[in-house]
Amino acid sequence: MSPRGKSLLAIQRRWRWVYIGWDATTASLAYLMLYSFRKTAIEPSLFGIDHLLWGNKFYIGIFATTLLWLASLWLVGMYNNPLRKSRLKEMGRIVQVGIVFVLGYFLAFLLDDYVGSTLDYFHIGGRFAAAILLLSLGGRIFIASLIRRQIRNKRFAFPTLLIGTRDFIEPKIQDIKRHGQASGEVFVGWVNVLDDGDYAALDGIPMVSSIDGVSESFLSLDVEDCIVALPENMHGSLSSLILVLEQLESRIFMFPDTYGILSGQVQMDDHGLPLVEWHLNPMTAFQAHTKRLVDVTISTLALIVCAPLYLLLALCVKWSSKGGALYRQERLGLQSKPFFIIKFRSMLQDAEGLKPLLSKDDDPRITSVGKVMRKYRLDELPQFWNILVGDMSLVGPRPERRYFAQQILQRAPQYQHIYKVRPGLTSWGMVRFGYASQVDEMIKRMEYDLIYIENITFFNDLKVVIYTIWTILKGRGL
Repeated sequence: MSPRGKSLLAIQRRWRWVYIGWDATTASLAYLMLYSFRKTAIEPSLFGIDHLLWGNKFYIGIFATTLLWLASLWLVGMYNNPLRKSRLKEMGRIVQVGIVFVLGYFLAFLLDDYVGSTLDYFHIGGRFAAAILLLSLGGRIFIASLIRRQIRNKRFAFPTLLIGTRDFIEPKIQDIKRHGQASGEVFVGWVNVLDDGDYAALDGIPMVSSIDGVSESFLSLDVEDCIVALPENMHGSLSSLILVLEQLESRIFMFPDTYGILSGQVQMDDHGLPLVEWHLNPMTAFQAHTKRLVDVTISTLALIVCAPLYLLLALCVKWSSKGGALYRQERLGLQSKPFFIIKFRSMLQDAEGLKPLLSKDDDPRITSVGKVMRKYRLDELPQFWNILVGDMSLVGPRPERRYFAQQILQRAPQYQHIYKVRPGLTSWGMVRFGYASQVDEMIKRMEYDLIYIENITFFNDLKVVIYTIWTILKGRGL
């Protein structure tokens, strides 16, 4: 999630480049230390000469090492939210990434090197690991400390909206302000969720709107964070508020109920303020990046391997009825952004007319070739292109047209959660429920997709793919 204010966005971009610059320097210095040790200590004693000249491979090695280190840090999300880093968490993550990186680097590049004895491996690997870890830890802690100092000196801040009731907030207001001061939050207003005519300021924080005007206040004040402070008996009304704040891409903090505390959702706060952070993204950076890498790899292979099948299906579609072989239709994807999904045409040309219609069993608009393709889901194959360009993922909720999505949202507002992830070529809802021929069935299928979103893992994706293959082999596509 990026800041919405232009100045804050520019500051975040600048500090991200500072981190990248230091990490590149770290990798270069670590490789320089590794290379110089080999050339001055290992190879002279091994080959019986005083010293060896540094070759052109040094420049290739330093470039490759730097690129691999930066890619490893990017993969686990070390460049996300550079202004919001906890130094302790940063240290832990760097140690984890550094150990895995050094082990992988050692096995890939150093294990088959010329050495005089096994002990040389420990000298080489130990120096490289120490350089990577110590330089990374020292530099990142220093950079994070500089950012914290700028926050304390109010060089930049995060506009924050306080949402709740006066009775619940007032006893906690000093703790809330201390938390805000430490984290760089500046309270630009508070929103009264009760329709009780209370428009007064709250300890100097102006009342900016009622609950109905949250969106307008949020956008007009360039708000970044929201702290939701409601008594436990009002937590049942959180769903609609959270949906609104999610659409606004706000960072959301909430005072927990008893269940939230006992379930371990509450993190320790230096100022004694128990808060739960509502995560907008159901995946960690590592999950999101690896999922995308898998999508690109599989879609590229599929487009190449299935090229002859694509040609055969296209000829069959053209032969079966008048019209083009491919069919493009607008759907809603990640963050409800529209894109055009690509399919092999399985219906008669202009089958829908002016009004969007859902297909059903024994639909007369489906061609003879279309029935076969739908039975084995061959009409979906062109969507590997949608996956390659980033519109879709291999596994994710099936995308719907805006016309039907709006009907679903009117009856089931939680459908908004679908837009947290890229839509998929296949989904848990598709393999457990199947195609939907009416809005009621779409809502039932949505429940499976919401369960998937809250439980996204590589193994669950693999599970959906296996179920999909089994469904296709049994010809249960329709």
